[in-house]
Amino acid sequence: MTGLNPNKYYLYDELTAYLKRVADEFPDRARLFSIGESPEGRQIWVVALTDHTTGAHQNRPAYWIDGNTHASEVMGSAACLVTIDHVLTNWETSQIAELMQDRTIYVAPRINPDGSEYVLEKNHYVRSVRRKWPEPEPVLGLEPQDINGDNEVLQMRIKAPDGAWKTSSKDPRVMLPRMPWDTDGPFYHIYAEGLFDEDALRDPRRPMMAGDSHALDFNRNFPSRWEPEGTQYGAGPYPLSEPETKAVVDFLLSHKNVGAMMTYHTYSGVLLRPFGDKPDTKMPNYDLAAYKLFGKRCEELTGFACVSTFHDFLYDPNKPVVGVFEEWAYENYGAFAYTMELWCPWDKAGLDFKGNWLGFWRDRTEEDELALIQWSDKELGGDGFADWVEFEHPQLGKIELGGWRWLYSFRNCPARMLKDETLPSVLFTLDHASALPRPRLDVRVEEAGDETRVVATLQNLGYFPTNITDLAVKNSLVGSPLLEVELGDGVELKEGKLRQKAQHLSGYSQMTSATLSSQHFSGRTRNDIAEYVWRVKGKGALVVRWKGDRIGVLEKLVEI
Repeated sequence: MTGLNPNKYYLYDELTAYLKRVADEFPDRARLFSIGESPEGRQIWVVALTDHTTGAHQNRPAYWIDGNTHASEVMGSAACLVTIDHVLTNWETSQIAELMQDRTIYVAPRINPDGSEYVLEKNHYVRSVRRKWPEPEPVLGLEPQDINGDNEVLQMRIKAPDGAWKTSSKDPRVMLPRMPWDTDGPFYHIYAEGLFDEDALRDPRRPMMAGDSHALDFNRNFPSRWEPEGTQYGAGPYPLSEPETKAVVDFLLSHKNVGAMMTYHTYSGVLLRPFGDKPDTKMPNYDLAAYKLFGKRCEELTGFACVSTFHDFLYDPNKPVVGVFEEWAYENYGAFAYTMELWCPWDKAGLDFKGNWLGFWRDRTEEDELALIQWSDKELGGDGFADWVEFEHPQLGKIELGGWRWLYSFRNCPARMLKDETLPSVLFTLDHASALPRPRLDVRVEEAGDETRVVATLQNLGYFPTNITDLAVKNSLVGSPLLEVELGDGVELKEGKLRQKAQHLSGYSQMTSATLSSQHFSGRTRNDIAEYVWRVKGKGALVVRWKGDRIGVLEKLVEI
């Protein structure tokens, strides 16, 4: 056991202490290192899980898992910690033992330590961080904050004849949009709990959020079809302008052994795949088939459907989302990457928005709102919603405070549900990681008169090919593997090359990708294996080395 409390949201110091303890207690299985430092001085930690006694983590095909790119989506960080705990606790089980024997899992639990710490401590939403963007100076308006000392930032509702909101006649806690035919009040204005800047308070429009000056979105800052702020809200001043996003990309570009990835977000209960800006017809057939196959596996394990961002998850169908990590990972790095939107409160409440994934924000009815609050009353013990109570606001006079405790009801699940809600997704990532290439290098020597034939057999026992995606080959995102021979003293090369390009090897996915039925399968040329031959003369040692972007480094020492 690793000592993890799987039903707890960890602050940065607690998370750091847990990761250091794991690295200390399991030195042969877990290595901890930082890939960067946040502007507030916090480390961006990564744990490398593999059997470190049999090889270096960077020399093996690898899987990447991260969480907490967005500050308030702390459930992703919890899923990462559950991953570490599950792998180490179940190390001897067949799947994990085989996986850790020759592959690596990199886990980055908290990409955004500064923003997440603010959310966890203040219980207040911020998209990524509290850095000023796009305005260099604060936007005057409402500054959300706890004004009644209960350590919560909820909502304020104020009766007003010109208010845009009304209460439900079936449950006065529920706020509904006012319609043109609604003539009988009371009507309300709704604000986040907080205080107004004095200038804003005198403005009859009462500008809403000073928080608009903290509009950076890390998941619009990656260098995949990045566009500036005027086109893509939250994009930042230029690609990878933020130390956190740059740290992730720098690490991956220096560790090209990563072939597949999962980035955890919340909330919709859906698995997203590329593309985000174009239709499936633009994706190579093999890549699309692989994405869909593992998408089905995800749905079997989690209940979450796998959908194309472009076809099914655009906020505006005429405005693709760009600068996204998953898109960069597939289109510019060459890995199979998914975004998991953990947690689906409306599904828990019995509402069905499948096929209309963004409809929850746009198409909710009064009955939907009532179902949600009834679910909160029954399943969350009322912890998801704070009943409205009167309060004397220092600026506005008599108001009511209350509303959804959004952080642990909508944005994330309650802490007590964490393990049950994240473990199915963890199991899916292990299945996905199990598809990585499994390169094998065998070298034999054969006497040939006064010379020796050295025969290297290269084989891929894995599901994915050594290039991972077809797009990676098409766009030259992976180089050709290299095969090298290093001659010891007394050994002379007579035929063959000391250094040459080797071919990419298929995985067994490409044996079955045309049909998943064996009924009509009549065999296919095996491209998962290749042989290379050298002739040498003399006596001594010789090293054969096979290395490539997605396979790492394999080598064999033989005596001639």
